[in-house]
Amino acid sequence: MNMKKAITIIAAGLALAGPSALISAPDLKGTRSTLEQWVEIKTLISEESSDWKVEKATLDESIELLESEIEGLKEAIEAKEEDATAAQEKRQELTAKEEELKAASSVIKQVISDLEEQILDLVSYFPPSLQEKIEIITVRIPKDEEAARKVFLSQRVQNLVGILTEAEKFNDQITVATSMQSIGGNNVQVRTIYLGLSRAYYVDGTKSEAGYLVPAKGEWKKEQDNSLAEAIATAIAVIDGEDVAQFINLPMAVN
Repeated sequence: MNMKKAITIIAAGLALAGPSALISAPDLKGTRSTLEQWVEIKTLISEESSDWKVEKATLDESIELLESEIEGLKEAIEAKEEDATAAQEKRQELTAKEEELKAASSVIKQVISDLEEQILDLVSYFPPSLQEKIEIITVRIPKDEEAARKVFLSQRVQNLVGILTEAEKFNDQITVATSMQSIGGNNVQVRTIYLGLSRAYYVDGTKSEAGYLVPAKGEWKKEQDNSLAEAIATAIAVIDGEDVAQFINLPMAVN
């Protein structure tokens, strides 16, 4: 169908339809304007929707971040509360401990002078080698009330503990001491084996004099028994590593 024929057919149709058809024909210009507005509205809605999605994603991230910060603050508050509770319990514990120490100090103050006197008396029974070792502690023990007031209670207790600790160590081991003594008018070397604080055996360098010692105040009591010279000398050699280990018979009695 050519263009002319098409136009003719349309014209004939319009003529047959008459005026009413022309009146009911759509307003193409208005329709176009409406469509354009619709497209604009759809475009605007699409843009707003897109912007909202972006804003929503940003808001979601902000909410998550805030929730995380809130959770962290809650944990920090709980930790602080736990620390405060622990600190309070520790304060109560220290306060109770302080009260105990005050009570103990009060008791010690009442008996410390008597204890110092007893310890000094005990020291007089120690062998010379042990007395020399604890001399630096012994001289720190106050000998009267005036001197005692110048020394802290803790220091006075430490003095007693120090002496008793050294005495216990000495009593748990075998000690060999060397000294110069006058025997038969001659100044000779004497070796002494201390079996703790219970008994000791001595022999001079020439093995001409030997015997054993028993604890006594001021100076251990000497019991001479020259028949023990060889056995005591051998025992000392074993202790010094100069002879092989062996059993040695020595008299022993504990009162």
